[in-house]
Amino acid sequence: MKVFVTGLGVVSGIGIGVDENVAALRAGRSGMGQVTLFPTALDVPVSEVKCSNEVLKELLDLDTEDTYSRTVLLGMLAAKEAWEDAKGGSAKWMERIGIISATSVGGMDLSEHFYESFKQNPRKGRLRDIVDHDCSASTEQIAYYLDIKHLKTTISTACSSAANAIMRGAELIRTGKLDTVIVGGTDALCRFTLNGFNSLMILDKEHCRPFDESRTGLNLGEGAGYIVLQSKKYCKRIPYCELTGFANANEAYHQTGSSAEGDGPFLSMSQAMAMSGITPQEVGYISTHGTGTPSNDASESRALQRIFGEHVPPFSSVKPLIGHTLGASGGIEAVYSVLSLYNGCAYPNLNFFQPITTTGLVPQINYREGLSIKHVVCNSFGFGGNDASLVFSAVNPAKREKPVNQKKLANTPVYINSIASIHPEGAKEGSDHLPAQEPDYKSIITDANLRRRMSRIVKMGVACGLNCLGDIAPEKIQGIITATGWGCLTDTEKFLNNIIDQKEQSLNPTPFIQSTFNTIGAQIALLRNIHSYNMTYVHRGTSFENALADGMMKIKEGKKNILVGAVDEWTPTSHTIQQRLGMLRGIQAGEGAQFFLLSNRPTGKTAVELCTARIDNLPTNLPCEIEEEWSEETVLIKQPTLLLLLGVIYGLVTGRGFEMEDIDWFISGECGNNEQNMLYKEIGECFPNAVCSTFKDECGEYPTASAYALWKVVNALKDPNHPAKVAVIYNCYQPGTHSFILVKKHQP
Repeated sequence: MKVFVTGLGVVSGIGIGVDENVAALRAGRSGMGQVTLFPTALDVPVSEVKCSNEVLKELLDLDTEDTYSRTVLLGMLAAKEAWEDAKGGSAKWMERIGIISATSVGGMDLSEHFYESFKQNPRKGRLRDIVDHDCSASTEQIAYYLDIKHLKTTISTACSSAANAIMRGAELIRTGKLDTVIVGGTDALCRFTLNGFNSLMILDKEHCRPFDESRTGLNLGEGAGYIVLQSKKYCKRIPYCELTGFANANEAYHQTGSSAEGDGPFLSMSQAMAMSGITPQEVGYISTHGTGTPSNDASESRALQRIFGEHVPPFSSVKPLIGHTLGASGGIEAVYSVLSLYNGCAYPNLNFFQPITTTGLVPQINYREGLSIKHVVCNSFGFGGNDASLVFSAVNPAKREKPVNQKKLANTPVYINSIASIHPEGAKEGSDHLPAQEPDYKSIITDANLRRRMSRIVKMGVACGLNCLGDIAPEKIQGIITATGWGCLTDTEKFLNNIIDQKEQSLNPTPFIQSTFNTIGAQIALLRNIHSYNMTYVHRGTSFENALADGMMKIKEGKKNILVGAVDEWTPTSHTIQQRLGMLRGIQAGEGAQFFLLSNRPTGKTAVELCTARIDNLPTNLPCEIEEEWSEETVLIKQPTLLLLLGVIYGLVTGRGFEMEDIDWFISGECGNNEQNMLYKEIGECFPNAVCSTFKDECGEYPTASAYALWKVVNALKDPNHPAKVAVIYNCYQPGTHSFILVKKHQP
């Protein structure tokens, strides 16, 4: 199924909206200036969006008294423009519509303010400044603003995040899972990222100079970029173009550096072009990642030469104009790439004077128009070697695309052949949390220096993933997909402490590097030399289910082995904050790491088939704005009707060829004094032959706890003597979002 681009929306340091951005690109007008959004000791140029938060709220018709992170506001503006451009109107006109958004910063611009007060006194700090810290908050609020209900998820793979969000959305259109999806990313400037990149010594104190011999570093920026993808049937306007190719590869070279030969960029570009079915000679323009750092630009240049030889098409980096907008860059630059194709233009690579000695490549220096461009390649590369490339092509009605075999997708089985877990050993009386029982890492992560640098959550996730892989050859792994609701909290807190205590001077870069959400998946790829697909989902309590669904789709599309895992950690700081928010009444907090090797063939005498991983969003009455301390009445939710959920469950079970009577194990996330418990019990009663049990009394409450439930079930079903044959896992971590996992025992 073809994927069409029908809507564009962008906000950056050179303008709000497509028209302002195009005018600035045409004029070669940079948005670089000094930092004005927050006080900082660093004197480096940045590209800020030239509006305060109050002005952004007015543009969005939001109450100026309400609290929103800047990341949310920028994302709302760009996504709204894209949606209106696609003539979306009310979301009710289409049933299957989703939003896949990306960010690397999340709500850090507000979290920084909260943490300074919290650090002095754990009872201080405005809760409204921390409640939207996690990455998924921006996605949820954009979805609410645009009335998008069907599918919502968030991706964070450092600076390739938005490109990967676009890629995932395109997959869901191609395979018929969605009809329309808003995809892209948003990130705001903050002290955390500014100091983080400064600690890596890759910020240029002058305006950055991508692909120039004198380049010394990057300039940061902020903004948001979204595009609307649709299948042909649902286009309400003439499309801008088609998204014909995309690929995600991992360089597996270094956590922050790029290889001299550009292996990652070479893989992502060549695979995206191969999917698109085009030759190097057919590419008319390349929107490069082009950060201005010595290693990135040399690596990307070498990859271009490996693919295009002596005939590299016009290419340029727009980062001297808008700065490096981190997780949003792939979204903003995708908008620019679509416009390059649509308008027949190439953008200027400002501040270029002398080519890199080793490659001699010269980028497009001036704005050019009137070009005949049929295909544009757009590159986004991130920490951990997470590289992504997209190919946008002119609409070609004559070209037929081989349709996806929906019946084959539905009937292709997915097996869980290997599992690993690091988890608590059950409830401890008198304890407010359940600590994971960690192994001796020395035998798993053998490099002592690497092990010493790793924080606790990184060691948990990496060790668990490596254990799950066992001795399987790296070339047999076609993907690593990780999930986390909170990310690396210890590293984030450590770097925030350093910023405050050391007054932004001489900061250790390690906790900043490890604070990125894709750290664990990237480290596993690096340690095992796995160059394939690498993705990280960060959508609160459905992060793991989204990762699992992605892994299942990869197997059904023909991949042989995909590693899927989830990890979240407990910290004293996060625990205190959750208690203040009223999230842990009568519940013990937990943590853990679980990994699963999904395969297209079963191994062993008894295997487990993964039938379905499903997420359903049902309405609740949670308030948009919170008080300084949540009351018990505020955190209790209005239960969705049991009838709605039963309809979902009935469809889930019968859609896989079972009857309700066939379910002989129902395991739920019942815990503490949660009002949700009544719903758990009522649903369990709908399976007349099922043994009902719970799992959070063993692992505690945390966003990806359902991964522990799946590990528990698979571990049991692999025993040929275990009486259960079909099991349903049901969880509701956050109000209104319900997840279901259906598995069955496979005995050949």
